[in-house]
Amino acid sequence: MKKKGFYIRLVFACLFMVLCFGGAAAEVVLYQLCVKEKMAYMQGFLTAVPIAVVMFWFSCFFDDITYVKNGSKHKYVIKKIPRKVISILLRLLCAGALVFWLYIYHTNIARLF
Repeated sequence: MKKKGFYIRLVFACLFMVLCFGGAAAEVVLYQLCVKEKMAYMQGFLTAVPIAVVMFWFSCFFDDITYVKNGSKHKYVIKKIPRKVISILLRLLCAGALVFWLYIYHTNIARLF
């Protein structure tokens, strides 16, 4: 991989990681709005689920862009251990956000409508 391609992949990897963490921050803000009753739980649920799906896409893009395979050679844009840790953390954030909102939806079903 050429140096320019390496840096482009690194910039996009950082962008996808920041966008995924930004999505997690948006999920927290939505929950706070629902708790303070400035937003209905149903609206929070309907807004948060697509954000969780987009976060999952960004985590998949992060995985794909940080790893390059040329024949039998493997090249990592981010070293292998930090890449795995960040990847697992991003996936857990996505799954956790979705499970959390499904739990909120299930437990507050009477208050949603």
